[in-house]
Amino acid sequence: MGSPLVSICVPTHNRAALLQESLRTICAQGYSPLEILISDDASTDETERLCRELASRDPRVRYVRHQKRLGLYPNHNFCLSESRGEFVCLFHDDDQHQPQLISESVAFLVQHPEAGIVCSDWELLEDDGKQIGVRDHDVPPVMPGLEYISRTIRSGQSFIACPGAVIRKSALGSVRFRLDGPIGFADFVIWFQIAERASIGHIPRRLWRYRLHKQSLSRRTIESLSRDYDENLNRYCDDHLRRWPGHADLVAKWRRDISRYLFWALAYELGLYYRKRQAIPARGGCDRSVFEIADYCLTPEEVERVREHLRRYRTGLLQSAALFVLEALLRGKMTWPLGWITHHAKLVRVVLGLK
Repeated sequence: MGSPLVSICVPTHNRAALLQESLRTICAQGYSPLEILISDDASTDETERLCRELASRDPRVRYVRHQKRLGLYPNHNFCLSESRGEFVCLFHDDDQHQPQLISESVAFLVQHPEAGIVCSDWELLEDDGKQIGVRDHDVPPVMPGLEYISRTIRSGQSFIACPGAVIRKSALGSVRFRLDGPIGFADFVIWFQIAERASIGHIPRRLWRYRLHKQSLSRRTIESLSRDYDENLNRYCDDHLRRWPGHADLVAKWRRDISRYLFWALAYELGLYYRKRQAIPARGGCDRSVFEIADYCLTPEEVERVREHLRRYRTGLLQSAALFVLEALLRGKMTWPLGWITHHAKLVRVVLGLK
């Protein structure tokens, strides 16, 4: 019996230069059989020429060009539905992948038939390809699905990410991206639906690289992302409860954890704002958040929205006390502690149970 077919899907739009580099690492995968499906969402740059030339040289490449824009998630859904493999990936058009990523991921999924998806650790790259961070996750090789959902909601962080995940097509089934919701954290909802019936796998090696550049959709403020997190995850809770009415207590806990996480995330953003204003030196190390790495600074209007959201998401005595202290510091114009504490964000997450 031969090796299972893997479909690497690459939805793309007007990123020819980055796409060319990403495709180089995809075509170098040391695994066979492989289908490389490029779904071009009506690009107007050199994407079509690049992809047609590649398809003429490499029979594994299947290039599809859409004459009219589909949009981000309709294009993702097209890829998932058109893929032919037993395993499927959604690789971004701006990231890089180690040549053994597919072979190691397939070997893992064959060894662990209970796992519906697997992802490795990864690196963070700047525009020029320089490493600026790593994401190493201290999790077991196989995690029960509901435990994965609870951990992700509680921490706001997933050890599964689109550009490095390999999905078992039978576990994916008819699950697709919603077209009527916000962009941020929509992938979490996909992973959660897979996790309802399957375990989640992890490979403790860095097998791909995530590029942070000026066009990255992840280069947004926590304040703007918090709204996406709230809407997408609470909507998921609604849908989960309809599918699993016996999980009412679990879903109620998830909703509390959503508000709890958002409170502390927004407090962290406020701390970063004052750290940048006070020119406190940035924290070193490879575990910095993307918000530390990004060069944005909140506007006064955004700062006020953060403070409004903090009042909205406050739950429990600890958060009420924290909000009281925070507001007192702001009234007294003693903002240096807010910036200082962001240097200890990793320790604070542990103390607060955001793991």
